[in-house]
This record gives sequence, structure tokens and C-alpha cells, in this order.
Amino acid sequence: MRDLPLATVHVRHGANLGERDGWQVPLDYGDDRAEQQAVRRAAGLIDWSARGKVRVTGGDRLAFLDGLLTNDLKPLTAGRGLYAATLDHRARVHGDMVVYDAGDHYLLETDPDTGGRVLAHLSKLLVSDDVALADVTAEYALFGVFGPGSGRVVSRVAGTMPVGPYDHLVADFAGSPVRIARSPYFGGEGYELWTPSGPGVAQLWRSLIDEGAVPFGALAAEALRIEAGRPRFGVDMDESTLALEARLEPAISMTKGCYVGQEIVARGTYRGHVNRKLFGLRIEGDDPPDRGDPVRKGEVDVGRVTSAAWSPSLGHAIGLALLRVGEVDREMPILVDRGGTVLPARVHPLPFVRGSA
Repeated sequence: MRDLPLATVHVRHGANLGERDGWQVPLDYGDDRAEQQAVRRAAGLIDWSARGKVRVTGGDRLAFLDGLLTNDLKPLTAGRGLYAATLDHRARVHGDMVVYDAGDHYLLETDPDTGGRVLAHLSKLLVSDDVALADVTAEYALFGVFGPGSGRVVSRVAGTMPVGPYDHLVADFAGSPVRIARSPYFGGEGYELWTPSGPGVAQLWRSLIDEGAVPFGALAAEALRIEAGRPRFGVDMDESTLALEARLEPAISMTKGCYVGQEIVARGTYRGHVNRKLFGLRIEGDDPPDRGDPVRKGEVDVGRVTSAAWSPSLGHAIGLALLRVGEVDREMPILVDRGGTVLPARVHPLPFVRGSA
């Protein structure tokens, strides 16, 4: 199990540590519900150094990536970025990522457990391309600042701000470069700060806290992710999930040229039909179901819960579920079987929460 560079700092700040994706990370700092509310109402700070980071260099890097990723990299210029995914030939999801154009190279950012898969997948497809792929996860600490007050916090620390989603720029902090990227990960306003691993990492963390950002851990982050309706690979989607089933439309360009899986994505889009899709669930009560719990309409099994949490913003449990299209609608009561306990539920539009709450 790998430790974050600031593991001891987190413990001193009251963090309860636990394992996530092979890393020892803060689960919470004593009250995950208060931490979640801080993100929705002010500014929260999370140590995301465990997220996968891949550097792509070489003269063929654009052609190579553009032929494999679902979004269109060709319009990108230095300082811009986008959300994308990799698919197999049947348009089933292999991984998702954010792509940053850093001028003479690209940076790919993934969930912690997806980075190795994405790197291995891309490496396997390299033949004679002038492309080099490098895992640079350990080279950078990565902090996320999210919430309606996040812009004020970041601007006071770094003195400059990117404007659009996934836009990024490099600022100076105490003599070290910090790449600041605009991130809509939890819905609403948010920023990520990449900084080279080293002594300056702890100083940057302290400065963000001094400006009012409240540290939050993995438990609050998971609830925030579900509120935002953002699917996570390995949880809400995997290699058995079609891109359109997982609602990955923000990661897909319908105007670019060919990429792996493009024909099936286009067919599903223009014919408007997939057999199942990711839906939001409003669950009565405080106890969220478990991943894999069946969802039923009467006695008929219509799908499975993929992730769930209690939402302080809404005051009840919520979840994401892959359900059969045509079997459910917003007005129809459904049931979740939580190990023999029946939880009444209804389909809810995604996202559950937009930005602040």
C-alpha cells in the first residue's frame, strides 16, 4: 500500500486513514458530512496525489491519442483540456481521463485505480509511433479545491486563475511551478493544483487551509461524486459497460474522425437506443444500499445499484444504478433490496446537485 506524500500532515490534522485503490488516504477528518457541506457551501480541499498521471510526448502524440480517445484533441492548444475515454471495438469502456495540452506534451489524469490500466492499454497499442508514455504519478502532488469559494482561495494563493472547464495554466508558488486546472468534477466551481513533489508541497497545502479551504476525505468525495452524477470506472462502469450506458456523452465528440468504438457509439446515438442506462436513485431513509443490490419494479429485476451514499445536501440517501431502459420512469415507485431489507426509491434526474447547495 502506498502512502501520500503528506500522510503525516493529514494525521496531525485529525485524518482517519484507510485504504482506497492501493493507497492509504484520509477517509475523513472527523466529520465527513460536515466536510461535504463545506464543499457545497464554501471551499473544500482534498489531497488527490494518488490520482493517476501519465505524460505523453513525441511528434506523433496527437495522431496516436486522437485515434484512440472518444473526444477530439485536434482543436486543443496549450492551456486547454478535455474529458475523454478509451473504448474497445464494441464501444465498451476501457477507462476515462482528463487530457491536458501542456504545449510540448500531454498530461493524462485518471482515477487512482485506472491510471495503470490506461497506461498499459496505450502502451500495448504503440507500434512504430513517435510517442513516449511515462507514469509520472509520483512526480506530482495534486490537490483539489472545490466549492463556491474555491476561486477566492486559489486566486489568493496563486494569484491567477484559468477560466473554462479543463483550462489550465502554470503559476509560481514560493519559487515552484504550480499547474492550476479548472475542474468540474463535483459540479460547480473547482480547481486542481499540480505541484512537483518536494518540500514545497506541505507549504502549498497549509496556504490553501490558511485561506479558508476545509480538508475533506474520500467519504465526502464519494458522496459529492454521486451527487454530481459522475460515473467512476470500476464502480459505475467497467469493460462490460457501453459508453452510452454510462452517460459518457461529455467525453464523446460526434464530429471528429474515427476512433476505436466510434461506429457503435454513433449508431447508438442516432438510433437513440441502448438496453440499459445509468440512472439516479432517490432512496427513502438515511441508509444507502450497497453496490450490487438489485433494483426491482414489483417482482421484476430491472438492474443493480452501482454506488450510493447519504447526501447531507438533500437529507436522504441517493445512488446510481444501471437500469433497463423502458422499465422505469421518474413517476414509478421502485424498490432496492438491501440484503433482504426493502428500500423504497424513485428514479431521479442527474445530477442530484448542481454546484452549491
